Amino acid sequence: MSRIFSDYIEKAKKILDDNWLGSSTKPAPSLYPHQWNWDSAFIAIGRSHYDTERAMQEIETLFKAQWSNGMIPQIVFNREALGHYFPEPDFWLTERSPHAPELYLTSGITMPPVHAIAAEKIYMNARKSRLVLSFLKRIYPKILRLHEYLYRERDPKNEGLVYIRHPWESGIDNSPTWDEPLKRITVDKTLLPPYERKDLKHGIDPKTRPSDDDYDRYVYLVDLFRKNEYDEARISTVCPFLIQDPLFNSILCRANESLIHLAELIGENPGTPKKWAEKTAGAIRDKLWNEEHDMFDAYDIVADKVIEADTSAGFLPLFAGAATREQAQKIYNRMNSRSFCALNQGNCFTIPNYDTQKEGFDRSNYWRGPVWININWMLAHGLRRYGYTLKADSLQKDLLQLPIRYGFHEYFDSFEGTGYGTDNFSWTAALFIDIAEEFYASQKKEGVWLVKRLKAEISSGAVLNDGKDMSNVPDENLSSELMKSIRKLRNMFYDTKHGRVDYHKLADSDAYRTYRLLTNGLQIFDPSRLLGHREKIAFWVNLYNTIVVDGIVKLGIQQSVKEVPGFFSSVKYDIGGYLFSPDDIEHGILRGNKRPWFHPFKQFGLRDKRREWAILPLDPRIHFALVCGSRSCPPIDYYDSKKIYDQLSDAAISFVNSSEVVVLPEDGKLMLSEIFRWYESDFGSKSGVIDFIFDYLAEEKARDFLRQKSRDLTFEYIYYDWNLNR
Repeated sequence: MSRIFSDYIEKAKKILDDNWLGSSTKPAPSLYPHQWNWDSAFIAIGRSHYDTERAMQEIETLFKAQWSNGMIPQIVFNREALGHYFPEPDFWLTERSPHAPELYLTSGITMPPVHAIAAEKIYMNARKSRLVLSFLKRIYPKILRLHEYLYRERDPKNEGLVYIRHPWESGIDNSPTWDEPLKRITVDKTLLPPYERKDLKHGIDPKTRPSDDDYDRYVYLVDLFRKNEYDEARISTVCPFLIQDPLFNSILCRANESLIHLAELIGENPGTPKKWAEKTAGAIRDKLWNEEHDMFDAYDIVADKVIEADTSAGFLPLFAGAATREQAQKIYNRMNSRSFCALNQGNCFTIPNYDTQKEGFDRSNYWRGPVWININWMLAHGLRRYGYTLKADSLQKDLLQLPIRYGFHEYFDSFEGTGYGTDNFSWTAALFIDIAEEFYASQKKEGVWLVKRLKAEISSGAVLNDGKDMSNVPDENLSSELMKSIRKLRNMFYDTKHGRVDYHKLADSDAYRTYRLLTNGLQIFDPSRLLGHREKIAFWVNLYNTIVVDGIVKLGIQQSVKEVPGFFSSVKYDIGGYLFSPDDIEHGILRGNKRPWFHPFKQFGLRDKRREWAILPLDPRIHFALVCGSRSCPPIDYYDSKKIYDQLSDAAISFVNSSEVVVLPEDGKLMLSEIFRWYESDFGSKSGVIDFIFDYLAEEKARDFLRQKSRDLTFEYIYYDWNLNR
């Protein structure tokens, strides 16, 4: 892991330590002095990577305040910090409810149920997972009771969708989604209970917070709840705000999946959470999908209609796996547009909470435009679940660089990156830890790969195209037919948009068998037949990429090419009577016969016939077209000799603006893929690397920084992820 990530992980841990209250963590030093419901779940996820005990304690402390009907309150108040927040216990008056806990002071509403997901993460990240089982046995029935409460009290028609009865329950307090239902509430200020906001007394700009009109309606609803003694049945008949929210229900659906896993771990029957998960997923994709809007929208039970709102909450069904493939593609297209910051757009951070093209978009106002770490954390997981790997990587890159560049704030400007709300925010710190640990966790796995050996032994001369059967293609046409075959493989099995290869389907296809037959013809193919710089580069780039795929399939590699020591020098093709490994093609041919990284000699010796086919001049853009079968490689594609130069430029743009290049102007640092370290000489020098990145970088602020500070830059290298690109 890069040193800068390690340093900022330590800063994040210090924030969590400073916000520790003894048995739970407050969200921020002063603005939020109590324990918040879903905050604690996200905090536990971050802590699970390094402090299992506190992660478990975080969740258990919250559940000590569980109401007798199963509800987990939005806030558990810290008695020693009363008087610094509104509303507090003296306003909630939850003692009017027979279900409120006697020993704890709480609010009278709930929040999205992230807890099962957190408990599962604690188990998965624990060094000694067996020791966590006793915690799971204690917490599982309590989480189950919470979900039972939601389905019993908040799903009156047994649809599989639960409603929220206050904007605060959604976690996205002043989202544009709530504008219409809140406007229906007529507030008579003479009848409204007197109150004083405390959130604006902490040096926070009022323009970045909910309005006074919003607060009047928030207070109106709380007053309604306490008048009805928090009786869910009574509230459901008089409350003007009953909304089936895609965010809340998606989290509930995903949490049901975690409950299934937890039940299996501790020997409980997972039948009930399975039924919940299936029913809620079906209801989300059937009722909340708005075909005309191409989004998942909230449903207003009181008005009996859909609420069309262009917020990131409409993307959350990806997190739950509730969207169909067709629905997922449509919302991906929406998400990956200028409305929500497209890939390589360059002047924004993903994903803003509200459509940037809408009139009401406000880049600094709470849930009306900024970027929130927790929402994007869930969206990144959802994108990866559906195979949108490049977009997921882009999100995670932004989620890492925002706290590094602008501080561990509550939320961030979606264009400038400026941090808003309170600083030293706990879930920002916690989820930064989780993302950094998981995104660059491959480093920890390398030792496992290095000691693992495939049963099939590989000799240094293992030849993949040594078959005797030949195609009927004449030698002079072999190159073009082979390229057609590779293009067919690309169209059928390479997902360039997502950076994936479907190795399983490819291995059992007629197209692959045809390709394999054609490769046997390479044994008598003369590379001198390749004419012109374009044709040569296209042929050798495509062949390099496909020999890697062929090797992965033939050797049955499951997780990483690191399973086979020396993979890139071991697997070979016989071409014209000469053996070519991926290393030979890369270093000997495409790099103009240069020495590999950390190797004293050039790839081909003085008497090596293969030297004749080395391509000069070297084009450093080839490094973003060559695919090593791993996640940190560029996405695989087919390269057409007629379009090769434009395609190489596109590949360079995509890579430089991916998660493999992170420019940190505020720290004077440039974090780069190790490709730039291994092949620095191909770019001329370190200054040549900077010039290259400048030419292809999209973000304007980062380009300005490189232009002004190129001589003072510190380079750090991102650990290379060798996980298979499947």
